[in-house]
Amino acid sequence: MSRPVVAKENETEGSKAQLTQLLNYCARQERSLHSVRAWMARRAVDEERQQEWVILLQQEGYVNQQRFAQLYARSKMRQKQWGQAKIRAGLLRLGLSMEDIEGALTELSDEEYLNTLRRVAERKWERLARHPEPERRIRLMRFLLSRGYSAEQSRSEAFRL
Repeated sequence: MSRPVVAKENETEGSKAQLTQLLNYCARQERSLHSVRAWMARRAVDEERQQEWVILLQQEGYVNQQRFAQLYARSKMRQKQWGQAKIRAGLLRLGLSMEDIEGALTELSDEEYLNTLRRVAERKWERLARHPEPERRIRLMRFLLSRGYSAEQSRSEAFRL
C-alpha cells in the first residue's frame, strides 16, 4: 500500500474499474487469498487476470496471508472464545498454509488463551448447575471440545471446577 497501483495499458476500462474495486475491497480490512479469489470469481474475472492481480496485491501489501492468519487467530480467540483446534480448522478451510497457521497460533498469548479457556469454562459450568456433577463435567468437556480446546485442556478444566 506504499504507492498507488497503476493499471496496465492493455487493461480495459471495465477491468480498471474492477481492479479499483478490488483494491478498495482489500484496503477496507484484512483479506485472505481465498476471499479475494472468491470476490474475483463472483465478478467473472478471467483466470489470467486473477493471477496477475493476486501477484500485484501481494507485492503492494494489500494481501498478506501471514498477517491475515494472525488477525484471524487473535479475533476468533478474543471475540468467539475459540480454542486452537477450531481456529486451525477455520484457517485450513480458508486455504492457508500450515506454516502461516502455526505461526499465527504461536503468536497467541498463552496467558490470554488460558484466561479465555477458564472464563468460558466457568460460564458454562454455571449454566449447567441443574445437572448432577458427573453429567455436568461430561457436558462441560464436550462443550470445550466443540469450542476447539484440546481434550487435555477440557478435562483439566472440568475437574478444576
